[in-house]
Amino acid sequence: MSAAEILLLRHGETEWNREGRIQGSKDSPLTELGLRQAEQQARILATHLPDLRRYTCYASPLPRAQRTAAIALGGVVPVTDARLRELDCGAWEGLTPAERAAQFPVLAASCKDDFGLYQNAPGGEGLEKLTLRLRAFLDDMQRPTIIVAHKVVLLVLRGLLTGRDLPALHNLTSPQGVVIRIAEGQETILAKAACVSP
Repeated sequence: MSAAEILLLRHGETEWNREGRIQGSKDSPLTELGLRQAEQQARILATHLPDLRRYTCYASPLPRAQRTAAIALGGVVPVTDARLRELDCGAWEGLTPAERAAQFPVLAASCKDDFGLYQNAPGGEGLEKLTLRLRAFLDDMQRPTIIVAHKVVLLVLRGLLTGRDLPALHNLTSPQGVVIRIAEGQETILAKAACVSP
């Protein structure tokens, strides 16, 4: 294993994921599928990493990431780092697409994809600020590393670690129930067929 190896895990599906609600800095519990996805991640890690103790494990402080880490890391307690919390999405948080459209019709219509929503959320953090805090995290990070975090956080980390700029991240998916391995600037998705979401 490369000393620079980094493994990224997104939290399992939550109630709000299933309902299409943006969570951001808020939280909702893992669904039964989400719990199975975390168990799937544990199996993937056990297959590829015989000794997790060689890795420094980090997790977001948000409960959905903490719950996933507790399952996926098989009892290894991660370092909680607030810089790994999900992007704050301001007034979008807790709203379904229909609710966003009803409350912010012009702004919601102008957002053509998820990144438009993240960047333009009223009162939100924005991708540039998120990138700055994640750069600071990477500067302090011990390697090799396992990180349990969130959709947007992991997309931006993948960009920083593989040399992709923000526009290039629009084409990436952020699946649940898998492990993304990054070493020497290249990424590989470690997955099994069961319990994987797009």
